[in-house]
Amino acid sequence: MSLVGLGPIWKVNNINNNHLIILLFSRILVAVDGSESSKKAFEESIYLAQKCNSKLDVIHVVSCELGGDSATTFELIAELKTKAEKMLDEYKIQAAKNNVPIEMMVTQGDPAQVIIEIAKTKRHDLIIMGTRGKSAFQELLIGSVSQKVMHHASCPVMVVR
Repeated sequence: MSLVGLGPIWKVNNINNNHLIILLFSRILVAVDGSESSKKAFEESIYLAQKCNSKLDVIHVVSCELGGDSATTFELIAELKTKAEKMLDEYKIQAAKNNVPIEMMVTQGDPAQVIIEIAKTKRHDLIIMGTRGKSAFQELLIGSVSQKVMHHASCPVMVVR
């Protein structure tokens, strides 16, 4: 997992074993997409939110790369949003069990651009997100959404594998 700020990159290992000097983040944005790495990112966000007494915003962005204006496309987007809301309900339960205040957002657009804009608009102190690597080779690479967010966000970005 890496924590990328506006300057240097910090490597963070074993965050749950208290090997991280806790920074104070009052508002954390975690981006989830249903992948294993985004589930881990959510778990890390819960941990940090507890330690920092932070408010946690969870976002899922339905990509608009489906193309077209047909009724089928709109139906598919609506179905994807419904599935995302069900996924976020599970995260909401987990946050409640850990006494972490949480706000859920499902929106549509270019994932990187939406995450960057939400973080800036709502003045988040930290963005946490996962990579989508499936194989050992892919795990060496950071996904394109993560790359864009790391390079253009107005706050530090933690990428969790």
